[in-house]
Amino acid sequence: MNYLSISNNFARQIPMLNPTTGEIALFHALLDLKNIDMRFKDKTGKKKSWADSFDPTSATLQLYSGLSANGIVKAREKLKTLGLIDFKSRGRRKSTIYRLLDLSSDKSVVISSDNSSDISGDNSSDNSVTLNKTKQDKTKLNNLSRSESPTPNKKEPEPDKKAKREYDHQSEPYRLAEELKTGIMANNPDHKKITESQLQNWADDMRKMLELDKRSYSQVSNMISWCQRDNFWKTNILSASKLRKQYDQMRVRAMNEWQQQKHKPLLTNEERDGHFG
Repeated sequence: MNYLSISNNFARQIPMLNPTTGEIALFHALLDLKNIDMRFKDKTGKKKSWADSFDPTSATLQLYSGLSANGIVKAREKLKTLGLIDFKSRGRRKSTIYRLLDLSSDKSVVISSDNSSDISGDNSSDNSVTLNKTKQDKTKLNNLSRSESPTPNKKEPEPDKKAKREYDHQSEPYRLAEELKTGIMANNPDHKKITESQLQNWADDMRKMLELDKRSYSQVSNMISWCQRDNFWKTNILSASKLRKQYDQMRVRAMNEWQQQKHKPLLTNEERDGHFG
């Protein structure tokens, strides 16, 4: 596969597949972004191939396709059904992983037999079924799977929600909480006093960003510094919970500003992940 062959094969299949203008726009956006992704090596230092997956952000896809976030969700489901792409959603806080499929003109349109969002490494017909797969077959498979399960999954006991952590002042979560407090007080010396109890709560939200959201200490610190300098966000980010909630939205704008300062046409994956997460 290469850019020209994928584009030409897609154009030849348009009359047969009859995609909407939004689906066409999303496919070409993914093709263009994959072409850009091909410039960079993977984590092992090897040159990437067209069959490799890639993870453009939702904001980038909206920019390249002209579609809304909901429009992208609808269009990608149809493109997957048509056998043009595969994708795996990783939740709200991580970019969806996409992969372009082989668009040979003699290839029949197929969908994954398990109808899941997982990206498969095998494109053979053994792992797919035709579009006329009946719901009855799927029901039989589900019933068989349940019957083979020896015992139902036991629900794990929930942790004691009343237990409250106390963070050492030298711990990374607490230091990030102090950093946010310093930024807020510098912007508004008349801000009401931020108590030790509030700092402990903020530290817990910082911990969630580090452990659950998989952001590094430097990434969160960079975002705190950026948002407390931004004229709009410094009046809105007045707690750690708000910082965590708005992190992805701020990240798009922060990266755009940083990109303009660096005078680069596009941030590399390493720069993108290393500075703001």
